[in-house]
Amino acid sequence: MKNRNKTLLLPLNIVRTPNSNLVLLRAVLNKEFTRIDFGYIAIDYYVRGGWIRISSETYLRVKGEQIKYVLTHAENIPIAPEVHHFESTKDWQYFSLFFPPIPQHDCVIDIIEEENPDDNDFNYYGIQLDMSAAEEVIQH
Repeated sequence: MKNRNKTLLLPLNIVRTPNSNLVLLRAVLNKEFTRIDFGYIAIDYYVRGGWIRISSETYLRVKGEQIKYVLTHAENIPIAPEVHHFESTKDWQYFSLFFPPIPQHDCVIDIIEEENPDDNDFNYYGIQLDMSAAEEVIQH
């Protein structure tokens, strides 16, 4: 299915493991960019919820391709070394990561913040993008 000129929204709702405080909410694909939306809840391990940031080296990888789609910009999350400090353990932060456009066909992607991650890095593997589940976004 070729959808190159459309904007497609793919609901995902994938909770990261083993830490369940990061949720991959959706992917938005169009001819100009790929946007990945997340929700993050502050960690109760820290008195005021801790902090978050994203590495400027974060990238998408499409299974079967050698291309690294490197982060172009982010909204509502600082790029390292800057950090966002939470005010309490009840805080949520919604944020979006933007990458160059990936092909608009069924594929599996990985989101890589760190090549050798620990449980705190925002890495996701094996994300199924099923274009039959995509909704076309009408732009005004």
